[in-house]
Amino acid sequence: MAKTPVFPVILLILALPVCVAAQQGTQPSVTPVVTRIRAESRNNLVRITWMDTALARGPVYIYRSARPFSDSVPANIRPVVVRYGAQSYIDDIEDMTNVFYFIAASDVSGQRYETIIPQVNSISINLAGVQSPVEQTDPDQMLSEQPTPPVLIYEPIQGISNLWTRIDGERVIISYANSNPQKRAVLYRSSRPIMQPFDLINAVIVKSGITSPFIDNPLPGQPWYYAVIYEDEISDGSYKIRPGINATTSAETIYADTAAQDFMRPMPLPFLTLNNYVSGGFLPNTARRIQPDEASSALLGNSQRNERPPLDLKNPRVFAMDLQPPETGEESALYQIIKDYFEKFEWENARNSLQSYLSLPRSSDVQARARFYLGQTHYFTGNYREALWEFLFFRTINPPEANRWIDAVLAAMVN
Repeated sequence: MAKTPVFPVILLILALPVCVAAQQGTQPSVTPVVTRIRAESRNNLVRITWMDTALARGPVYIYRSARPFSDSVPANIRPVVVRYGAQSYIDDIEDMTNVFYFIAASDVSGQRYETIIPQVNSISINLAGVQSPVEQTDPDQMLSEQPTPPVLIYEPIQGISNLWTRIDGERVIISYANSNPQKRAVLYRSSRPIMQPFDLINAVIVKSGITSPFIDNPLPGQPWYYAVIYEDEISDGSYKIRPGINATTSAETIYADTAAQDFMRPMPLPFLTLNNYVSGGFLPNTARRIQPDEASSALLGNSQRNERPPLDLKNPRVFAMDLQPPETGEESALYQIIKDYFEKFEWENARNSLQSYLSLPRSSDVQARARFYLGQTHYFTGNYREALWEFLFFRTINPPEANRWIDAVLAAMVN
């Protein structure tokens, strides 16, 4: 009598649950959620940014509330639906001080994943958090009158330690303990937490050879993290990032709209209008009038759409210094974007390149110019809310020029 093989039968039994799960379309064990949610405010506008999840590629649902989100979303809150891949939204706020947001991912079938995780896919923002102006006094005297850093109760740590920061009006005070004062210390600043050596890629050097305490004047309206490292350890690659010791774990944010005017150098003049100009020649005349988009036309109806006049667009504007090959690396990259796309009126390519360029930390004046150009690309592609946001930012640096573009954006929005 032939014996039935036992091993293949065991394999078949073990594989059966897997086959059944595959046929039933079992959902993944990890709940899809958006991450890296951030919010920043300017005037009555709040801009929310996040990173989409690759596990669910349906639209995202943005919930807003005057109260914190707990375990579930209240049934009376109606979300705003944003397409997958947008990863930003500008909200208009009226008569609210504390605003809470939660962003839910969804899949292509319409299923929403409403797991609330604080600071990951939910966040709050205080619209009344503008710092009050401080009296002008001697900086050294102000520093001497401030409370001293917390006293270490453990065995002192060798190197840089006890790093802490605080906001003083429109600046950030950085203090630390240094067991080797003869070594040169380098201060790094980043818009993202500095938790490991790899994070220094996204950081910029504020100054080398600093001493404690040190005053920094970062760009307002954005959270900043700091790290202090010895210069010789950076050179030989032996440095270590120790969160809470030589790197901050909480961010500092300056909210005063006027802070940027105190530390940013004046914008170089004159502006050049890219109407027919291009370095070494002239651009051909191009149409400066556009028709309303199809979605708006459908809402207006055929009769009103036909009577609606076309919109006269402003001519693009570029700083003269960005039309000449610069010496520094970050300005060279901006110059290349202007030459390759901006001067040729390739607004989609220019917008994508500028967004990628601004994804890394930049010096204050270079960032301001890049955001001014980014606002123009949004304006010429019809993204008026995003354009308005960038020009509101630029108004803190150059009010006359920004106000002209803001007027043009508002005219386009009501046209």
